[in-house]
Amino acid sequence: MKLARICHQLAASMSPVDALARPVHSDEDHITQPIPIRHRVLVVDDRPENLLAAEVALTGLDALVVTALSGDEALKYLLEADYSLVLLDVHMPGMDGYETARYIRARPRSAHVPIIFMTAHVDEEKHMLRAYELGAVDFLVKPVAPEILRAKSQQLLAIQERTDEIARLRGQRELEIERQRFQDEQLQQLEEADHRKNEFLAILAHELRNPLAPLRALFDLAKHAPDAPLTERMLEIGDRQISLLTRLVDDLLDVSRITTNKLELRPELMDLREVIESAAATSRPRLADRGHTLSIAGPDVPVTVIVDSLRLVQVISNLLNNAARYTPPGGKIHVACDVDAERAYVAVTDNGIGIPEELMPSIFGMFVQERVRSDGSGGLGLGLALAKQLVELHGGTIHATSRGRGHGSTFTIELPLASDALALEPRTRTGEMEPQTKPVGLKIIIVDDNEDARDLIAESLATAGHEVRVAPDGPSGLDLILALRPDAAFIDLGLPGMNGVEVVRELKSRAPDLPTRLVAFTGYCGSESIERTREAGFDDHLIKPATLQRMLDCLPR
Repeated sequence: MKLARICHQLAASMSPVDALARPVHSDEDHITQPIPIRHRVLVVDDRPENLLAAEVALTGLDALVVTALSGDEALKYLLEADYSLVLLDVHMPGMDGYETARYIRARPRSAHVPIIFMTAHVDEEKHMLRAYELGAVDFLVKPVAPEILRAKSQQLLAIQERTDEIARLRGQRELEIERQRFQDEQLQQLEEADHRKNEFLAILAHELRNPLAPLRALFDLAKHAPDAPLTERMLEIGDRQISLLTRLVDDLLDVSRITTNKLELRPELMDLREVIESAAATSRPRLADRGHTLSIAGPDVPVTVIVDSLRLVQVISNLLNNAARYTPPGGKIHVACDVDAERAYVAVTDNGIGIPEELMPSIFGMFVQERVRSDGSGGLGLGLALAKQLVELHGGTIHATSRGRGHGSTFTIELPLASDALALEPRTRTGEMEPQTKPVGLKIIIVDDNEDARDLIAESLATAGHEVRVAPDGPSGLDLILALRPDAAFIDLGLPGMNGVEVVRELKSRAPDLPTRLVAFTGYCGSESIERTREAGFDDHLIKPATLQRMLDCLPR
């Protein structure tokens, strides 16, 4: 374009605008200060005597007058600074005033600058019409009386100044309105978050009391009838309720890991049909408790995906548990597996209470009780949010459909096939470990400041045939391990006096040949915690609460 060519040709030349940076020197302190300029007026004429006359006429307007001998030069100055007024000669060699005005109006920064056209040709009314069509605010015929030029320029500069002030005030008002709107939105979000937090805490208390109530009854029974052994049914109830408590805590921890980007997947090549079967096996006891019928359908050939099988089992099992929860007893739950050229699908469908239409947009929200049963319970509001985040970590999607209340629901997971570019990179498997029989009669030390947990764990390990000693803090645990040199030591990290990491570092320093297998026994989890304990010298990392079998698995082989 011609404007671009003009700018390129004149980019290296000097401009009167450089005068804006001229310093004023004080004889007293020689401090340099810029000259304040309220307005800039650009005068464009190909005759130097006309430029000089205009400069004289505009003297005293509190404006910097910049002169240009051509349209090209004028456009260059307009690219360098903003102007309050342009006095433009019509007839100039090369680019005339009309073409110059067209370029001025085409540029957003100068589109609204007032233009006064000046010409010596009084009989060209069509040119005057053309000038006004280009946005001229006036059309003066040369020779122009200096008083008239000065008066018109002064009036236009005053209008421009007032216009700028109005725009500034309007901008301030709009900014204030926008700031108030933003504050109102933030306050509303905070109030909603606080309300949701209070609801979540109330739900959490309810959900925690559910498994605690039968556990409390179970222990009261054992306490008041010590000679009557607990039946197998009672033990199953206790084990199931402890598993429920553990799952609640694990869900909370998983949410924390995901939101802080600390959850680590272990992807591997898997047949999606096997993952579905594992999830169904996990959820069958809950389905059976409510008398539901479960059916599974899928292709006859493997559906190969790259997933963290434990996490995907967790997701599908969560959907099955939700279906069991929100379907009246004796319902039907169906799991369908399908595949196309690039994606694999898992759909969990129930004939339960359904999902209201108004709840659909927030169904996967954190701490949102997606549905409430007739007994008022509705879960923690973590399950679907956690499922969505886990599926998305696998490069997949999950969505829900329902025809409304009383019409059941379907949750569909889409995952990339192993051949898809979006699939995760699989980890190399180390192979299956051969089962080994754990030796009995090992010397074990438990170092934990929680007396109840410490004594119960010691008793459990003792019933498995091991000799167990305990210590309540870091210093006494360190002394006991150095003195007895046990086969294994379970060491809590948050110990008084000396934390678990410090205990292990001191052991490695004072007894580098110590044969003891050191196990970090802690509620801290995640890759960072595991890496920290490994670097300290622990041989294993066991997360509380742990089953007896998991503790036995940590013993030396």
